[in-house]
Formats: sequence, structure tokens, C-alpha cells
Amino acid sequence: MEKYQFGEFIYQKRKQLHLTQDELGRKLGVTNKAVSKWETGETFPDIQLLAPLAKELNVTVDELLTQQKPL
Repeated sequence: MEKYQFGEFIYQKRKQLHLTQDELGRKLGVTNKAVSKWETGETFPDIQLLAPLAKELNVTVDELLTQQKPL
């Protein structure tokens, strides 16, 4: 998984939903700085946040991890 591609995917999905980093962070119980670090590829979200993050972005965990629609 390429961290910059992963971050760009989160950024694009968040923007499509008209959410700020702060709003997404609050829904997930993290700071807006954490969301920023994910989007810039500095870090990945904790594995326990993958399912809640996917749910908030209206994608599957597979789609989140691969940045592709399921076949």
C-alpha cells in the first residue's frame, strides 16, 4: 500500500462528503492533525480505525486499502 496514494484517497473521499479534517477526526475520536498526517502520507491510521474510517467515507475496508472499487 503506497502511503501517498492512500492519503490522497482519504482526502478525496473526505472532500466528496464535504467534511473537514476536524469533523472526520471527531467522528473517529482522533485529532484533525492525525487526519492531516494520514492525508499527507506521514502516517497510517491505527488498524482499529480502518473499519470506522471506511464507514465514515462510505467505502469498504477493501476499497480503502486498495483505493479501488471491488470487482
